[in-house]
Amino acid sequence: MPDEKREIKGEYFMLIEVEPIQLETLHTFKIARGERKRYENFVFRITYENVTGIGEASPQQYYGESSNTVNEAVRRISKLLEGEPKELRERLFTGDLREQLKEDASVRAAIDMALWDIEGKIAGKACYDLLSLDPQKAPVTSYTIGFDRPEVIDRKLDEAVDFPILKMKMGIPGDIALLDRAIQRTGKKIRVDANEGWDLDTALHIGKELAERGIEFMEQPISHHKREDLKTLKRLAPLPVVLDESIIDPDDVPRCKDLGHGINIKLTKCGGMTPALALIEEARNAGMSVMLGCMIETSIGITAAAHLSPLADYADLDGNLLLAYDPFEGVQVDKGKLVLGKEPGLGVVRRDAD
Repeated sequence: MPDEKREIKGEYFMLIEVEPIQLETLHTFKIARGERKRYENFVFRITYENVTGIGEASPQQYYGESSNTVNEAVRRISKLLEGEPKELRERLFTGDLREQLKEDASVRAAIDMALWDIEGKIAGKACYDLLSLDPQKAPVTSYTIGFDRPEVIDRKLDEAVDFPILKMKMGIPGDIALLDRAIQRTGKKIRVDANEGWDLDTALHIGKELAERGIEFMEQPISHHKREDLKTLKRLAPLPVVLDESIIDPDDVPRCKDLGHGINIKLTKCGGMTPALALIEEARNAGMSVMLGCMIETSIGITAAAHLSPLADYADLDGNLLLAYDPFEGVQVDKGKLVLGKEPGLGVVRRDAD
């Protein structure tokens, strides 16, 4: 993909470079919708006046994205990236770039991350500092246990020994037995995620069993298309319901406030840190809790989300921890606690850098 950089009236068009990277999880990652082990994500590097920012696109087939749509989106907008980083972020969120990338949330997210990285580097401040956030208030992240055979679940639980909170994937036959296995083996705080795998009757029945087991909350138990069922579930469920697939844009929050008790915000789903901040504000206005989640991503995407985590009630920022190898290094984890550094911008570096 050709690089573009032009200078007009002393202002730079930004240079954008995109690198596909092949990722593999340590275990096959299985949820209610299917399973995968290999992923192609994209590292974005954007340069503005000799300062380079980094971002990550994790295209999601569920939302109609692919490697091809990422490449095509970059071709469409590479010559439109002009102006200051803050101005570009606004154009990505509500302006012409948003329209150009309406169906390409992961590309918007990657560009937005890179622009925040640039702003932080220019200011000499970490991104959380740009937002006047206290990194000490970053929450503990859960560690996700994908559906698997009992003996593999045991290995995953051993790998998660240092994490005090687990998130168990459910929505597949046999899920309660595996949940009980995790409860008996660990005694840890557990959240569950059905990824739209249940109908209303099943969610109500299993919800009662979850509450009896002390589960903290259940995430997106029913399809986001079944709004009335979600509304009924919220009213009758004996434990909180957190919405994921139901929530993409800030405008979704007021429309969904009667469907769940909280929302799961993912940068690659909503289009980056800038819209995530708006989602958090909308959730607070609606009286809903906030979880920051992720896809399978490297430390680029995870660290970008972690900079916002002091604003969240819950974190599920472990996508990089599920990889067999993460080529980048950023936010650290100490017994589940997210630990952000003091480096300007996102504070992400490549592990194999010379």
